[in-house]
Amino acid sequence: MNGKDMTTAAPSFAYRLLRKALSIAKRTLMFLPKTTARMLTRPIPGKIAFMTNTFAYTCNPKYIYEELKRREPDRDMIWIVDSKVRAKDYPPDAVTVKLGSLKCLREVYSSSIWIDNGIAFSEHFARRGDQMHIQTMHGSLGIKRIDNAVLSRNKRGFLGRRVVRRESELTDYVITNSAFEEGVFRRVFWKDTPMVRLGHARTDPLFGRGGRPVEAIRGDLERRYGIPPGCRIALFAPTHRKDLSADDLDFGFKRMITSLEAKFGGKWTLMVRFHSRTKNIRILDAEDGVVNATDYPDMQELMMVADIGITDYSSWIFDYVVTGRPGFIFATDVERYSVATGLCYPLEETPFPVAHNAQELFANVAGFDPQDYSWRVKRFLDKMECVDDGRSAARIADWLTGLEQK
Repeated sequence: MNGKDMTTAAPSFAYRLLRKALSIAKRTLMFLPKTTARMLTRPIPGKIAFMTNTFAYTCNPKYIYEELKRREPDRDMIWIVDSKVRAKDYPPDAVTVKLGSLKCLREVYSSSIWIDNGIAFSEHFARRGDQMHIQTMHGSLGIKRIDNAVLSRNKRGFLGRRVVRRESELTDYVITNSAFEEGVFRRVFWKDTPMVRLGHARTDPLFGRGGRPVEAIRGDLERRYGIPPGCRIALFAPTHRKDLSADDLDFGFKRMITSLEAKFGGKWTLMVRFHSRTKNIRILDAEDGVVNATDYPDMQELMMVADIGITDYSSWIFDYVVTGRPGFIFATDVERYSVATGLCYPLEETPFPVAHNAQELFANVAGFDPQDYSWRVKRFLDKMECVDDGRSAARIADWLTGLEQK
């Protein structure tokens, strides 16, 4: 696919300014009811509030919720959503409340436990002393530095610094999956926060435990995007960054399908999923075999059905690695990205073949060695001291039960 097949439409300065003004006005109007709810509402023992960084039904909170729901169908649990989230992407029996509503304030401050996967609760609420905030984060063994999450919020002035302070000081536990991850977290928000290495619940389905059956997911994708039945799937999902251009992502989608068919056999579909912050990049005239799955709510389900994965610096590939299926890195702007965002370690230390241009990517696909890759994956996971094994949600549920009984 050529660069002309993708387009971006960055919001204008006036639009961004208007959104900021509206956000400040909304925060100001909500100050009194939020303060009142925090002071007067008492937490209900056992009640849990869930929220994700995208407000979607996904990531660690989703799979922790499903494990708890399986064990205790009548437990009081609620989800916080925003106006952009489609209700149909949540289970019919899930209780959802809209962020910014008075009902949301009552539900949040009547919950004894908050569970999120990013700087979500701290962005909007300050917990009471008799509540517990559990952070699960949405990254994993990822290569992106997350220091900028602190810096970007500090640049927002008082409100941003307040979010950083809340996240650092009012998070009670951080659930991790590795010694590596704990080291990264200690350097940013959670320097003194207790960490519990229980694994990431969102990886359980990648081991065949939890989540929906793969056959059901495939069927949904085939109907939703017109993928031919039985077609093998390659997933290309790049991360976000400032000044991302079509050229950074263009490796020739149609040629990739041909290369995959030559190397691995069968018919292939290339599924493209852009980050929520760069979803304004879109495929205008998708070629045969190329689909845009940016609107699909759960990245874990896409990983479950993907036969190979391709990314640049996105952390999802470091979840996908536990499947042992082929993964490739396509990083055309690594020098610029290293300066702007930063890498925790060189790309070459990952188990994935690294390409800096399209020709190198196609060469890596053609020369892929399954045995060497399997050895590199094991060495990588051992080095990180990763505990993901398909039983993380169960361990987390057991741990939560133990906390509640204290």
